[in-house]
Amino acid sequence: TVWAEYSRLENRDLWEYKLNLTPEETGRMVEHVWELKQVRFDYYFFDENCSFRLLELMEIARPGIELTEQFPLTAIPTDTVRAVKNAGLIERIDYRPSREKELLARAEPLDHAERDWAKRLADDDSLLDAPDFKALPMPRQALIQDAAFRLVRYRATGQARDSGIASRSYNLLRAINRNPPPELHVERPGQPEDGHESRTWQLGVGSRDDRAFAEYGLRMAYHDLADNAYGFPLGAQIEIGQLKLRQYEGNRWQLQNLDLVTIRSLTPRNQLLKPLSWQVAGGLERVLGEDGDEVLVSHLNGGAGGSWMFGDDLLLYAMGTARIENNSDFAAAIAPAMGFDSGLLWRNPLGNLTLEARGDYFHNGEVRRSLSFGQQVELGRDLGLRLSAERAFSHVSQPINEVKLELRWYYY
Repeated sequence: TVWAEYSRLENRDLWEYKLNLTPEETGRMVEHVWELKQVRFDYYFFDENCSFRLLELMEIARPGIELTEQFPLTAIPTDTVRAVKNAGLIERIDYRPSREKELLARAEPLDHAERDWAKRLADDDSLLDAPDFKALPMPRQALIQDAAFRLVRYRATGQARDSGIASRSYNLLRAINRNPPPELHVERPGQPEDGHESRTWQLGVGSRDDRAFAEYGLRMAYHDLADNAYGFPLGAQIEIGQLKLRQYEGNRWQLQNLDLVTIRSLTPRNQLLKPLSWQVAGGLERVLGEDGDEVLVSHLNGGAGGSWMFGDDLLLYAMGTARIENNSDFAAAIAPAMGFDSGLLWRNPLGNLTLEARGDYFHNGEVRRSLSFGQQVELGRDLGLRLSAERAFSHVSQPINEVKLELRWYYY
C-alpha cells in the first residue's frame, strides 16, 4: 500500500484519517480531480501547499464547508487536519508506528544481554544455531529473533536491495515462524492535531542585571523543546519566524532577536540504534558586547552529537557546534567559531524543564559561554507560563544575569 511504502522509505509514524464522505461526495471529488489532471499549480511551501490543495478538494466534495479561508497566511499540515476534524469530516483515525517505534517496542522487554543477542543475530543469522542461543528459554528466543528481524529491516530502510540482507531476513523470518513471539503492541502517542496550536504570542517581563524590561514576541510556527508537550515527541524542535522586541526602562525599544529558522532533532541513542542528534539555526540575535552592551549580530550555526534517554521522561544531549557570525565589534566581516551545546530535557508534572550549557570559541580569540534554565508550566492546551534564567559570560564583558517570566499563548 501507499502508506506502507511511505513509512518504509521515510521511517516515520503515520496517522491515517479516514473521511466520512458519502459515495456521492466521493464521486464529486474524483470528477473534480479528473478535470484538473492537465492543470499545473504553483507550489508554495508556507501556504498553497499539498495540504491546502486537499482542503480545496474537500470543499468541492461537500459544498458549504469552509476550510481554505481559515488559512490566509500559512497552511501547516497539523492545522489543516485540525480544521478538517472540526468540520466533522473524519470518521476514524488510525495510527501506524514507524519501523523504529516497532523495533524499540519489541526490544523494550529485553535485558542488556538479550539486546546484544539481537544485534549479533542481525549481523550473523548463523548464530540462530549457536548452543548459547539455543540454551535460552523459547519465549526469550522468540522475542530476540523478532527484534533482530526488525533491526535488519530498519537498517535496510532506504537502501537498494541487498542479497545478504535478504538472506538474513529470510532466515530470521523462518525462525520466527517456527517460534512466534506474542503480538506486538506499540503505545499510541497523543494525536498531533490535539497538541497546541502552531502560532505563538509571547508576553514577558524580566530583569537583565539591574535593568527591568518587557518583551513581546510572535512565532509563526511551530514548537520548541520546552513548549506544551502533548502531541509532540520529546526532543523535537521546529521554529520558523520567531520575532522578539524588548522594551527597557525609559521606553527604550530594541529588536532582541529574529530567528528565521531553528531546527533541533534530539533522537536518543540506545543499544540497538545510534542516531545522530543535530541542530541548525540562523537569524539575528543579541549577544554580549563591550562593557555589557548587547550587540545585534547575524549568525548561522549548527551542531551534531548524541542524545540519551534515562527512563521515560529525561533526555540528555551533547553536541559539538560550529558558527559563523557578522558582528560590528569584530574586525572581520565574518567570524567563525567552534563550540559545544549540552543539556537536559525533563518532562515533569508541571511541563518541560530545560537546562543547557553552551560555548562558542571564536577564531579571533573571543569566547562566549552561557548557562540557562527554563521551566514551562502548562496552564492549558494552548496556554503556558515559562520561567527562564541565564548567566552569560564573555571575554569582552562582565558576566550578565537575566531572569524572565513569560506567558505563551498558542493560537492559529
